[in-house]
Amino acid sequence: MNTPGGYDWSRLQPVVGEFARVSIPFELRPNPKAGKPFFRPGVLPRISLGLAAGVVAVGAALQLGLIHGRGTNLSPRAAGYALGFMILVVLWLLRQAYFQEAVVRVDATTLTYRILPGIARRIPRAAIAGVVLRRVDTSTSFAAGQESKRLFLIGSDGRCIFRINAEHFEYLDGYHLAAALAVPIDPAWDFAVSRASLSMEIPGTVLWPERHVTALAIVGTLLVIAVGSVVMTLLQGPAR
Repeated sequence: MNTPGGYDWSRLQPVVGEFARVSIPFELRPNPKAGKPFFRPGVLPRISLGLAAGVVAVGAALQLGLIHGRGTNLSPRAAGYALGFMILVVLWLLRQAYFQEAVVRVDATTLTYRILPGIARRIPRAAIAGVVLRRVDTSTSFAAGQESKRLFLIGSDGRCIFRINAEHFEYLDGYHLAAALAVPIDPAWDFAVSRASLSMEIPGTVLWPERHVTALAIVGTLLVIAVGSVVMTLLQGPAR
């Protein structure tokens, strides 16, 4: 049976055998040893340019405050190196905090996904009809050959009600989560699907920013150029 959105319910399969041996409450945490390491070839194209632009803008403001607040005279090149190092440190710290604090917890009535302390989402188990695993082609005109593992929860209407990046999860994790939720699973991380086909298959799986990557990349690039120009102007001081 297919939903109006296009999902084929026959793809779902029950979790049986050792995969079904879980206890409630159940907790699932991302594994830093799974997936690709942080410092790797091609990591920069995977970072959203729009997000990078925002980070650069905030970092530039902080950097300028530190420079001018202390009366320190740094060359534009030294300031650029300092800013770049600061951004890398912030990203690394956020990554470490994610692995320490992120957890998917299933109890008798609710699934709770906590990213960081105070940042959590709760979904009633009764609203969850299945677990769907998909590998998504996230390539853009700026970065080809990019793929991302995703884990989705779908409702009885075939729409996505929850989604997470599953780069640091494995097949066994998906099966155990489905077993804890007492729902079937559709495991398909072996081959990539396009954003367009995934959106047609399961409505709600592709967010608006992902459908407008090119436009956001252009806006982000222009913002970076504008911020860079302002930073250079302020660091060089008024013209004499």
